[in-house]
Amino acid sequence: MNQSDLDWLKNRVAAAVDDDFYLDRGEERRIKEESAARGIVSREIELVIREQLDEYSAVSERALVEELDRLLHQFTDNDKKLDQKEERLALSKVVNVASGKRVGLDPRLAEEYVTSFCKANGASRSTDTKKWLGSQMGLALVAVAIVGAVIFFATRPSKDATPSAVAKINESRSVDTKAIKLNENDRSEIDDQLRRASLYIEKAQYTDPPESSAKASLDQIRQVDPEGQYRGEEVKGLASKIVDHYIKLAEKSAASNDLGAAAKWLARAKLLNRDREVILEKERALGLVKAER
Repeated sequence: MNQSDLDWLKNRVAAAVDDDFYLDRGEERRIKEESAARGIVSREIELVIREQLDEYSAVSERALVEELDRLLHQFTDNDKKLDQKEERLALSKVVNVASGKRVGLDPRLAEEYVTSFCKANGASRSTDTKKWLGSQMGLALVAVAIVGAVIFFATRPSKDATPSAVAKINESRSVDTKAIKLNENDRSEIDDQLRRASLYIEKAQYTDPPESSAKASLDQIRQVDPEGQYRGEEVKGLASKIVDHYIKLAEKSAASNDLGAAAKWLARAKLLNRDREVILEKERALGLVKAER
């Protein structure tokens, strides 16, 4: 890295933390992408960011969230439970101000992350378990009984039904399970998630943070409309736009002989589940995978 790029990067990080001593994930991601676009290799970017954070006694939100994630996995991977003591310990490790630092992780973000983590990893929190256990068991039993009765009476043919009539019932039932009809609420949800995805792209929140990113919104749309019946081309277009962005970053990293960073950018591109062949072809072109003989 030449002196001009070094000075630019130091000033860029300093400007982001000199007021609140806090480098949030979105800003750190933008700094790294801007640095990669200037041809600075990832290891040098990481080193300068760490040095500037230490100089300003500032913290990296990303690093604190990663530490919180590590602790939550440590506490829940075996029994899928997070008790109050474990939760308090994990939160105190990242929210409390560490030695040599001026701030800790935003408490609201920490709480939101714990909730998101438990939901995504199927871990129960002791604070939630007691509250929901009794009511959820009762509701589950009632729901099972109702669904069972509905299925029984809906699918049972009458005594007078002919074989052909029974066949028609079964045929129509098989067709209905495949068809997904979007209602007004579904279309409204897709409109909202497309708007969110566009805003996230403007903020360079392509795949991170996982719960508040363009990828998260596009994934939500696919759950509602897996066939892409409504605004499907726009969804594909946004996904391809993000893939193209990561491919360009990979090319710039490779041009700086930083194949490790190039591989990371293409790995992020794969998260979009779009243009797989294009990504694979780029990996081959950059020598990241062996070409087929």
